[in-house]
Amino acid sequence: MPDMQQLAESMLAAAGAVLGRLVEQPATVADTKRDDHEGSIRTDGDALATLAEIPSLGAQIVVRFPKPDMQQIVGLMLGGDEAVEMGPMQLSIASETVSQIANAMVEQLAKDIGTSADGVHAALCNDATLLPPPPFESYSGSVLVGELKPRISIDFAAITLSKLGVSATATAAAAEPVKSEPKPAKPGRPAPPPPDAQNVAYTPLQPTPVRTATPGQANLDLVHDVPLQISAVLGKTIMPLREVVSLQSGTVFELDKLAAEPIDLYVNNILIARGEVVVVDDKYAVKISELNPTAGG
Repeated sequence: MPDMQQLAESMLAAAGAVLGRLVEQPATVADTKRDDHEGSIRTDGDALATLAEIPSLGAQIVVRFPKPDMQQIVGLMLGGDEAVEMGPMQLSIASETVSQIANAMVEQLAKDIGTSADGVHAALCNDATLLPPPPFESYSGSVLVGELKPRISIDFAAITLSKLGVSATATAAAAEPVKSEPKPAKPGRPAPPPPDAQNVAYTPLQPTPVRTATPGQANLDLVHDVPLQISAVLGKTIMPLREVVSLQSGTVFELDKLAAEPIDLYVNNILIARGEVVVVDDKYAVKISELNPTAGG
C-alpha cells in the first residue's frame, strides 16, 4: 500500500522543478502536510483548480493553486517583481502554467506507483461539476522560489484512493449511485423543418507578419515558448438529446450568432478577442476586430 504522504511530497517536488524552470530560479519544497479539503471543490473561489487524469488507472486528481500566489508567479514570469492583475492574457499564462505543473505532478505520481503515464494530462477546470465528489484526502506544501512561497494543494477523492490501492481510512467510502427503474420513454415531438441553409463566402486575405516586441515592454522571453491552444468559435446552440441522436449527414441546425456577427477567439478557453472569418491560401483564418472584449464588462 503506497504512503500518500510520500507520494504527495514527490509530486510537490516535481511541481517545484517545473516552476523553478519556468521562472529560471531554484525552487525547493517545504512544509508538506495533510490538509483535507472539506466539501466540494469550487472553481469560482480564490484558487485555480486543475483536473489531472491518469488514463491507465482512470484516476482523477485535483491540484489547486491560490490565485494571489499565481498573480505573483505570472508577474515574475513577465519580468516584474510584483503581482499582476489577472486580465485575459495573464489568465491564459497562469492557466498554461498551472496545467504544466499539474501535468508534471501526475506524471511523477504515475511513475511512483508503477503505472503507465501514457496519456496523462491536466488542465485548468472552470466547471466544478467536472471535478470528483468529496470526501477528499488532501495534502499541501509550499514551493520556495526566491522570496515567494506559493502553496500547492493536492486533493485525492475517495474513489481515486481506491484506484491507487489506498484504503481511505480518514474518508468515507464513495457512495454508490442509487439505481432507479428506467422510466418509459415519452413519445418524441416531430422535428421542425430544417432551416434554409446558404453557403457563406469569405474574404481572401494574406497572413499578417509577426511583429517584434517593442523596446521597453515587459520581458516575455520566459513565456514565448509556452504553447497556447487558440479556438475560433463560430457560434453555439443548445439541443435536446433526441435531436442530437438524430443528427445525420445533411442535417442543418442554427447557431446563436448572426452571419454578420464576429466570431469569438479563445486562448485556453478564455475569451481574448473577436474577429471576422476570412480565407488565406484556401484555409480559414481570422481577422481580429476587437481585443479584450470582456475588459469593459
